[in-house]
Amino acid sequence: MLRVSRRAVLLLTIALVPWACLSADKRHLGISQTPEVVEDLIRGEEHYAMRDGLRIYLWEKHSTELKKESLLSSGKVALLVHGGTWSGRPDFDLQIRDYSLMDFLAKNGFDVWAIDIHGYGHSDKTDKDWSGVQSAAADIAAAVDYITKLRGVGKVDLLGWSAGTLRAGLYAMQYPDKVAKLILYAPCWKGTAQYREQVRKRIENGGKPLTHYRINTKLAARSDFVEGELASHPQFEEDVVTAYEEQALKTDPQSPNAFVDYANLPFLDPVRITVPTMIIFGEYDYFAKEEDLLPFFSQLKTHEKQFVLLPHGGHALMLEKDHRRFQHEVLSFFDRP
Repeated sequence: MLRVSRRAVLLLTIALVPWACLSADKRHLGISQTPEVVEDLIRGEEHYAMRDGLRIYLWEKHSTELKKESLLSSGKVALLVHGGTWSGRPDFDLQIRDYSLMDFLAKNGFDVWAIDIHGYGHSDKTDKDWSGVQSAAADIAAAVDYITKLRGVGKVDLLGWSAGTLRAGLYAMQYPDKVAKLILYAPCWKGTAQYREQVRKRIENGGKPLTHYRINTKLAARSDFVEGELASHPQFEEDVVTAYEEQALKTDPQSPNAFVDYANLPFLDPVRITVPTMIIFGEYDYFAKEEDLLPFFSQLKTHEKQFVLLPHGGHALMLEKDHRRFQHEVLSFFDRP
């Protein structure tokens, strides 16, 4: 059995600014709106991909110096998939100091995109499903088709955070030919007994009917920074969490109760994941745990894989004090020849 110190870094290497509004007709065609230059070298653009009558929102960031020819030669196109409560932009493009993962990747030559799964953020809402894992993977499929056709590339790098790892991982199982590399950031597989019990209680909802959408709060936005061991070992800067609370609630005042799907864990079959894969999470993460993830990692079909455990980190590594280390690990894996 592989045993790793909880305070050690385990590294095993085996082997997307509001635009001017368009008409609804144009949006339904997936046409992007007028871009806005966020800073001198980084441009942000909104797009919509269509999936079964639903508009799926995509937020793109890239360097103003990026040329299509360089994309064709380098293939440096990445899609980021959010978790179960908040949408893409608050998670991956929080505009405070150097915390934006999207800006970081864009400055390093990537054409980087963030998706809002239907029911979240700027994407269309529906009461026909719970925005569960299978349905969310279909959103990712529509997004990847849109991006690859627009940018003229055959594959994208894919990163999922938290519940987004289930969505991104399932897509990688279904369409391995469309994924260059996969990062599962703060994932779960079968989930710990404690997490499965938490999901059961949330679904039961105290005996009350569970609605499709739940109202979000500042406490919910703060929870990823303080749950579990993080209560005793805080890893955040207060102004960052305050900014995140504001942006997350502005974008997602409510979210689908997608967690009803998590009673069906596991969704991912490691034997069917054949693309280069990295698992990354923090020592104090309440969601991602070694005992759940090491067996998953060992069974991954790909021989090009990494398992990265960052000391002291929590569930929201990209928005914590050690976010630069997280950014470095993501870039080094995506940028590997």
